[in-house]
Amino acid sequence: MKNIFVEGIQGSGKSTLVNNISKWNSKLHVCREGDYSPVDLAWCALMTEEEYEVILEKYNSIQDEIMKNTIKEQEKYIVTYTKIITDIPGFYEDLERYEVYNGRKTLTELTEIILTRFQNFTDTGYLFECALFQNITEDLILFHMLGDEEIMAFYRQLFQYIDRKNLLLFYLYSEALEENIRVIRKERCDEDGNEVWYQMMLEYFVNSPYGKKHGCSDLDDLVSYFKHRQVLELRIVKEVLGEQAVILMSKGYEEERIRQLVFGGSYTIRQIKDDEKALLDDFLYEAIFIPEGVEASAREIINAQELQVYVKDFGKMEGDICFVAETEEKIIGAVWVRIMDDYGHVEDGVPSFAISLYKEYRGRGIGTEMMKTMLTELKIRGYQKTSLAVQKANYAVKMYKHVGFEIVDENEEEYIMVCRTEKSDESEQVL
Repeated sequence: MKNIFVEGIQGSGKSTLVNNISKWNSKLHVCREGDYSPVDLAWCALMTEEEYEVILEKYNSIQDEIMKNTIKEQEKYIVTYTKIITDIPGFYEDLERYEVYNGRKTLTELTEIILTRFQNFTDTGYLFECALFQNITEDLILFHMLGDEEIMAFYRQLFQYIDRKNLLLFYLYSEALEENIRVIRKERCDEDGNEVWYQMMLEYFVNSPYGKKHGCSDLDDLVSYFKHRQVLELRIVKEVLGEQAVILMSKGYEEERIRQLVFGGSYTIRQIKDDEKALLDDFLYEAIFIPEGVEASAREIINAQELQVYVKDFGKMEGDICFVAETEEKIIGAVWVRIMDDYGHVEDGVPSFAISLYKEYRGRGIGTEMMKTMLTELKIRGYQKTSLAVQKANYAVKMYKHVGFEIVDENEEEYIMVCRTEKSDESEQVL
């Protein structure tokens, strides 16, 4: 079983997704924030033996509880101190001093700790929350003030130590970061209604070296930072992880697809490779609708200029995007967009949408998931809408409507349909 990582900006639904996946398979070893993790040390104290003995002596009244929450790694002691319930003054502050994040380690020390832990981790069957991006990228941005290219270089180095074939990352993308913060401000309050999480988060952010340098002080500054971090993390997903990562809309993913990806589903959806683009001729032919009782046209029909516009030199034009569905190392379907003057063209700059699936794989929900994957990608890239033309008798009309396409025009034989993806502020920076 693969190691599964769940990432996303605060409030994107990571804990919910982790909880759901863990319910589907109780055999997964779940590591949430604050738990002991073989790769991440967030909310944990990392101490030498001498430092550990001092803590045990100082807090001898809860020594058994401390030891119960301690894991020894070689010559180091890791204490999951946030799991210890106590009202002893100073305990949490003392243990917090031994955390590795929040600028408590030099960049060299932090890098060595992270790389070493991932390098030494060889097990499978783990489910991690916030172990790969959130705590690391926040520390690199807020406390070590690295630029985007420096952070990209760090992750390229990190992924040299990770077994990619046993990795699956779900990234929860949110286009409403400010609304997410407003929701969790209300949810994470104490019994008196005080906004505990938000005040702690804002103070942490404002008082960081990054916050001080940029004069950050309020919610707008925090939202701006989260947008920047999300863009950066999406870039890592796309440029470094590639096929090992799946981008999900934080509030709109299908649980069934997650199950398939996690537990050996019958297919995967990924971006097309350069040496596979010739297959688009096959899928263009498969996309031609043949009404019942009508004989299929010869394959040479795809050589017509009005059809070749969909596939000729694909990948060389700005806006060419394609995902394929694959099962047992066989590509069984493709969904692609291109900015062109085709049958479904509605206006300049709007990508036209095409999808095709081999007949024997239709009716299984694969086409719907391919379309949702492409619509998410278009949304992330900042496209406001996409369009297509479909014959009125085509069964696919229902599928298009199901994922959000609406009829905007029609002629005797075809509907012109548009799906509005809406443009988010931060999406422009992803390109």
